[in-house]
Amino acid sequence: MIRELKDDGKSYIKIFLIGILVGCITRLLDYCSLDTLWSWSSIQTLLGFWMISNTIIVVKSSSNKCAGISSFLYMFGMTLSFYGLQVILGMFIPMFSDRFRFSLFIMFTILSIPCAIAAFILYYWNKNEFYNSVLYSLPVGALFSETVAIAIKFHMTHTFLFQLLMDGIGTIAFGVLFFKKVKNRYVYLFSIIISFLVFYFILYHREVLTWLE
Repeated sequence: MIRELKDDGKSYIKIFLIGILVGCITRLLDYCSLDTLWSWSSIQTLLGFWMISNTIIVVKSSSNKCAGISSFLYMFGMTLSFYGLQVILGMFIPMFSDRFRFSLFIMFTILSIPCAIAAFILYYWNKNEFYNSVLYSLPVGALFSETVAIAIKFHMTHTFLFQLLMDGIGTIAFGVLFFKKVKNRYVYLFSIIISFLVFYFILYHREVLTWLE
């Protein structure tokens, strides 16, 4: 497979600028209503898009270091433009007027570090070792857990269709792609089930219960 992200300045600038662009797009979509069929603003409020995009970064990276740094720069660029664009647009458009949310900016910048660490670790799935089956299962199980939660939300409210389609397609695409790469397919499938349960009950179960009340 062709690696597109390298351990050099040009590649890091590229992924940082992509993060800037993504942050601008999600900032603008954030002003769309959640209470519609497509619920466009859900892109930045839920984890699916960030799981998918960071998994792609790891897949396209050429080393652990590259994966970690690229993930951090992508998330930091997104955070910077997400909160910065609101201030810039607020100078010209009243609906965007608001102060720079420094505390949130710092919080999400700090959260970019665990993303980088996760990307660094996940890159080890390229080694032909037993544990690569477990590592490959993690993003698939995580996406699957959100897909199930959003499917319940969609069934009840007829909203979040875009998020449901994106999460579902991401789960299937990564699931099939990684199934072809793992060292042990039985361990991979079992690990998907375990990671699904872990992520679902940690991240979504309580929220789903509130929807069902």
